[in-house]
Amino acid sequence: MMVLWLLACDAKGDSADGGRAVPLFDGPETTIGGAADGLANPRDLQFEPGVDPPRLWTVNQATDSTVIYDSPGTAEQVVTSLRDHFAGHFMADVSSLAFGQPGTFATCQESQDDWNEGPQAPDNFMGPTLWPSDLDVYAVVGQEDKESADDPEGSHLDMLHESPLCMGIEWAADNQYWAFDGYHSDIGFYDFVDDHGAGGSNHADGRFRRYEDVVVTRVAGVPSHLALDADGWLYIADTGTGRVLRMDTGTGEVTGDGDCYDRLAECSIVAGATVETFAEGFDEPSGVELHDGVVYVSDHATGEIVAFDADGVELDRVTTSAAGIMGMTFGPDGALWYADGDGDAIVEIGP
Repeated sequence: MMVLWLLACDAKGDSADGGRAVPLFDGPETTIGGAADGLANPRDLQFEPGVDPPRLWTVNQATDSTVIYDSPGTAEQVVTSLRDHFAGHFMADVSSLAFGQPGTFATCQESQDDWNEGPQAPDNFMGPTLWPSDLDVYAVVGQEDKESADDPEGSHLDMLHESPLCMGIEWAADNQYWAFDGYHSDIGFYDFVDDHGAGGSNHADGRFRRYEDVVVTRVAGVPSHLALDADGWLYIADTGTGRVLRMDTGTGEVTGDGDCYDRLAECSIVAGATVETFAEGFDEPSGVELHDGVVYVSDHATGEIVAFDADGVELDRVTTSAAGIMGMTFGPDGALWYADGDGDAIVEIGP
């Protein structure tokens, strides 16, 4: 049995409540899903907000697809494996997902371009995609081959193309998302504004800002997840340097126009954002998750999950059984779930 105990500590490491140990987890790991469900290098997972009974979405890098668990971990569990017909571009080598406005989620793709062909095609025409979570629309609408330019391209709601080799994504507000750009080694801010509807292609209202002086380092095959707290700090798993950074999203100024593939309403460069090292000493930090004032980081190379307080003081760590731990999420009951990408599994650590 694996037990992770966290102490409520102040900045000096003293117990903030007179020394009482607070058990966050006291239970074994439970494998909820595996390859038989269609999991194929699952890199991230999230519970869809507002859905009861709970619905857990996972994304597969190997098949550009999703596996959805209704009532996961219960006797009523139902598994649905779905792949959009046009996922070869819109979910190519998917690395991460984030739920946003009700009924939508976004994914980032560790791809440069698996869509265009020919000598004139750009080799870095990729970025985040906005999707519907309505199962009457997602991977249902627009699933026929295109016969004319007006035919829909699957069920995606929008896509912008400024972050190839995208390794992590996090919702900000409305249709706005933060993204880890592994191609340009920086952080991007996306605003899809109004989506174009299922299968459309009009990106003209989109807005993009590149934080080019927020330098991050990709490790091929290992997602670099993001998490945003209520105060506007964006936590970044900077996998290639073994650190977790955090950026104050309320800082930085637009310094000029950027160079965008899409013809957007805005394409800007931002400089001067406040960035600091929150924690370091990891081998390959991948997952980042926030819960009840604690920051959790998964290390793909070691299989550990490390917990920190808001000041970056380590509270505790635990070694999981994962072959290659990646994204994490918390369930409605407070349990921590993680994606074992290398082990083709979804695992729950019970509360």
